[in-house]
Amino acid sequence: MNFIKDKKLKIFLITFILSLPFWWGANILSSNLESFWYWQEIAGNPQILAAQMNQQILKMKAQELKIKKTQTERLANLEIEAKAVISVEIDRQGNEKILFEKNSQQPLPIASLTKLMTANIVAEYFDLNQSIKISPQAIQQPEDFGELKPGQVLTVKNLLYVLLIESSNDAAFALAEIMGQEGFVGLMNSESKDLGLKNTYFGNPTGLNFNDEDLNNHSSAEDLVKLTKYLLEKRPLLREIFGLREYNLYLADGRYHHKLLTTNEFLREPSVWQNKIIGGKTGETRQAGDCLLLVLDTPNGFLINVILGAEDRVKEMKKLLNAIYVQ
Repeated sequence: MNFIKDKKLKIFLITFILSLPFWWGANILSSNLESFWYWQEIAGNPQILAAQMNQQILKMKAQELKIKKTQTERLANLEIEAKAVISVEIDRQGNEKILFEKNSQQPLPIASLTKLMTANIVAEYFDLNQSIKISPQAIQQPEDFGELKPGQVLTVKNLLYVLLIESSNDAAFALAEIMGQEGFVGLMNSESKDLGLKNTYFGNPTGLNFNDEDLNNHSSAEDLVKLTKYLLEKRPLLREIFGLREYNLYLADGRYHHKLLTTNEFLREPSVWQNKIIGGKTGETRQAGDCLLLVLDTPNGFLINVILGAEDRVKEMKKLLNAIYVQ
C-alpha cells in the first residue's frame, strides 16, 4: 500500500512540475491580452489618454514640489563651518540661482584655487605644444609632493595636467616663467578685471601666502563662481582636466614620467554624487585653511559649490551636497 501511495505521489509531483510552464504561459498571455485590450481602449478614447497623462504630470509635479520643499528646509537650517560658502545653480541658458551663501563676497586667501586663473592664462596665451625645460627655481617652490626634476622637458599642455591634477606649485612657476613672473601675474589681474572679479587679486601664480598678513592672492566665493563658469564655457581642455581622477604623464620626448593622482577627494573616493561630478579644485595653506571648489552636473545645467576657510573641506562640502541633493 505504501508503495502505491509513494508511486501516486511521484506521478502527481511530476505532472505538477510539467504543467507549470503552461500555467505561467497562460498567466503571461492573460496579462498581455489585458494590456492589449487596455491600450486598444485608450487608443480609441483620447479623453482617457489625456486624463492618464494629466494624472502622471500631476504626480511628477507633486513629487518635484515635495523635493524642493525638503531642499529649502534643509538649506534654511544648514550650518557650514567655513569662512565663506556659496552654491549656485546655473541652467543651460546661463541663468543663475543662488541656493546657499555665507560671506560670499568676502575677500579671502584662496590657496591653490589660484591655479584656475593660472591655467586660464596659459590656455589663452601659450602654445600648448611648446616645450619647457624645468628650471632649478621652479623646483624650489614649497610643496609636499612633486616629481618634476630640473632639466626635464615637458610640453605646456602636459604641465597643465600637472598643475590642475596634482596642484603642483613647481608646474605653476615653470609655466609663468615662460613670460616672466611679473608679466604673467599682470595678465592674471588684467583677466580678473575683464571677468568682473571685483574682490580678486593675484600676487603669484601658485596661491602661496607666506605670512598671516599676506593677502596678495585673494578672492571671494562669488568671484570664483564667475571664473569657474567662464572656464566651463570657454576652456574645454581645462574642463576636461579638472574632472580627471588620474593621468599618465609623459615627457616631451615621449618617455613615461609618472601617474598623476588628483588632490580632489570627491574624485578619488566613491560617493553618491560621483556620477554627477564634472570636476573641481582643492586648495590648502595655513593662512587659507581648507578650500574646495566642486562642480556637479544637474538635469538642466550645472551646480558650482565653493568653500573657503574650512577646517575640513570634505565634511563641509558633504553637508552642503546632502542639503541640495534630496534622495
